[in-house]
Amino acid sequence: MNYQAIRAVFESPLLNTFGTQVPAIPVYFDNVLNDRSDSVDEYVTVNIQFGITNEPTLTASVDHARGAIVIRVFSAKGKGPARNQQLLSLAVAALETINATPKPNTGVYARTGSITGPDFGVGSRDQESRRAFTPFFVGRVETSFQATVLS
Repeated sequence: MNYQAIRAVFESPLLNTFGTQVPAIPVYFDNVLNDRSDSVDEYVTVNIQFGITNEPTLTASVDHARGAIVIRVFSAKGKGPARNQQLLSLAVAALETINATPKPNTGVYARTGSITGPDFGVGSRDQESRRAFTPFFVGRVETSFQATVLS
């Protein structure tokens, strides 16, 4: 199982989308230290969770994975939800490009499920950032995914 290749299918469009904004919006993925949240007005976190990583009753292949993607957008609190909604729209558009990509002969073939959200607030019980509870307005979208590593 090539988890890094699967993660890259989802991380690359998000990183490109937010990196091309002016100014660029920092994106933090799993296991990446977010030490700049004290100095920026907005940023994005992406959590990719793997669930089922093989289906032995259907196939002997262990290169088929399912999971969930959670994207949180942090924007300045007290300025209204419009900017947060714009950033969430960018995240949703980036996720939708994955389903528009044709199936390759090699590499990773991935598809996302229905996108849930956006949900808005000022933090929730599952936020990792120590600052997420007070100075940021938080928007969240999530989706399931299926990915197959092709030989």
